[in-house]
Amino acid sequence: MSEFRELAVIAVEIVSPSNPENDLVGKVRDYPQMGIPLYLVIDPREGTLTLHSEPGNGAYHRRWTGKFGDTVPVPEPFAFELATSEPLRYPADRNG
Repeated sequence: MSEFRELAVIAVEIVSPSNPENDLVGKVRDYPQMGIPLYLVIDPREGTLTLHSEPGNGAYHRRWTGKFGDTVPVPEPFAFELATSEPLRYPADRNG
């Protein structure tokens, strides 16, 4: 029996307010090891965007960072600019 496996070309995550370390640390570590070429992290807590790319030897070697409203330069195989004027931020934590 042959195994059919399709790999993702891009992973996009919206940072969870209850477990941000999973998106910001764990997946940044795991996704390049899985061969996912692009990982876009949208963080509504901070209003930031991070695009990780160029995986190799178990890590991403390029990182683009910006804030909501910036245009994200998404590389090949997509090769387009992603407008980010519309993302909403999480409400401020009133207990913190």
